[in-house]
Amino acid sequence: MSSRTKLDQWSYFEERGLAGRFECSWVEAPDYRAVVTALRAEEETLACDLNQARRWYRAYSDEDVVWVAEQNPGWVKMFTASGLFPWRALESITQSGGRAYHLSYYAGEVSEPVYVNAGEWEDIPEDYWDRPRQEGAGLVGSSSGIAQEMNFYLAALAYTTGRFIDDTWFTTPGLLCRIPDGTWPRD
Repeated sequence: MSSRTKLDQWSYFEERGLAGRFECSWVEAPDYRAVVTALRAEEETLACDLNQARRWYRAYSDEDVVWVAEQNPGWVKMFTASGLFPWRALESITQSGGRAYHLSYYAGEVSEPVYVNAGEWEDIPEDYWDRPRQEGAGLVGSSSGIAQEMNFYLAALAYTTGRFIDDTWFTTPGLLCRIPDGTWPRD
């Protein structure tokens, strides 16, 4: 049994060799298959969990591959295994009134999560950060500032979506999706 706390989420990615580059989105949606259809990747999928999808993990690649699975009822997670996540797709996926968050870490730099509400990019409401601050989520993790910053953001996302990252997060059934070239703009 690990002595890890629920707020120490970044270590799961470090342990699995997935912390070199991190890009993940969470979208409010009824089911992950609907999200795969909205991503326009339904022709290019493979059923697997994230542990299995790690074989396709390439920190920097020209091929866009995303693993899509249920996060919690009403929420879907989309972890980028290779290339870039088509973040412009979040506008389309959320047009029916849902929310989406996108968090990334590249080349030693964490980007603050971005937020889409009903198809519109918005600032994240300030009270969104209250609970992770109160819980000390930014103080958890290795002495690395990146680990602490990622734990803070991942905790905020967990409080919103109702599920923290743990071993089960990696074994949830999902679909590995290759996003065909030209499907989404890269700007």
